[in-house]
Amino acid sequence: MWSLVIPVKRLSAAKTRLEPVPPERRRRLALAFVHDCVTAALATPQVAQVLVVTADTAAAQRLSALGARIAVEPAADEVLSAAQRLNAAIAYGAGRSRHQRPDLRVGALTGDLPALRPAELAEALAHAAVNPGRSFVPDAAGSGTTLLLGSLDGVLDPRFGPDSRARHAESGAAPWLAAGPSLRQDVDTLADLEAALRLGVGAHTAHEIGLGLMQGTVRSFDPETRGGTVLLDDGTELPYDAAAFDAGGLRLARIGQRVALRADGQGRITALTLATLPLPD
Repeated sequence: MWSLVIPVKRLSAAKTRLEPVPPERRRRLALAFVHDCVTAALATPQVAQVLVVTADTAAAQRLSALGARIAVEPAADEVLSAAQRLNAAIAYGAGRSRHQRPDLRVGALTGDLPALRPAELAEALAHAAVNPGRSFVPDAAGSGTTLLLGSLDGVLDPRFGPDSRARHAESGAAPWLAAGPSLRQDVDTLADLEAALRLGVGAHTAHEIGLGLMQGTVRSFDPETRGGTVLLDDGTELPYDAAAFDAGGLRLARIGQRVALRADGQGRITALTLATLPLPD
């Protein structure tokens, strides 16, 4: 089993490469990305805990409500580079994790994976679990890292930042190139965000970018109340009521049926219909 450390910088300084998106919108997007990433990580069977290291109180409150443990990021020396501060935060979280849960292997996951699928993360963790050494997953661009997994003896040695793929490889960590696309597609630029959208992002990112539109599978349906639940592609289970069911014009929903749905900012489904049909405006 694993403990995954996810560093989250102050939202006011997050995702600056998403310009010309306004700063406040970038802040909300960054929070949505990590919200969907943490949700997927917590839904992964091999993940026993998610430890978020952050100095941002808003992010801490939102992610704690999901079930993540929070470690307040220590103040860093101003002379350190952004990459050095990032690695220091990850190392701090890894140390906290080893102290609190010495029974768990430690890994570090970037929080900007809004399309992350639990099945693809589970595959990477299962691959690493049978190897005693460190391993990592390169990002979609090929030069970065989205997931670093520590050795059986507890060594993580994070080297995130520019050219982290090469830096992790030089440190002796083994790259795993068979990782699924949702685990590799981090978001730094608008082009990255478009690529993540093509994969299918989680509920909060979809709402924040103005889509509010997702797909999932009917998990349950009660014909008397016309309510039930839908399992999203990222592993999130959301309820729907009669108003949402009626808004899509359906008469019946079958378990396992693919549906398109719209959700609000709180993750509440407001309309759903067959995946092959358009949702009402």
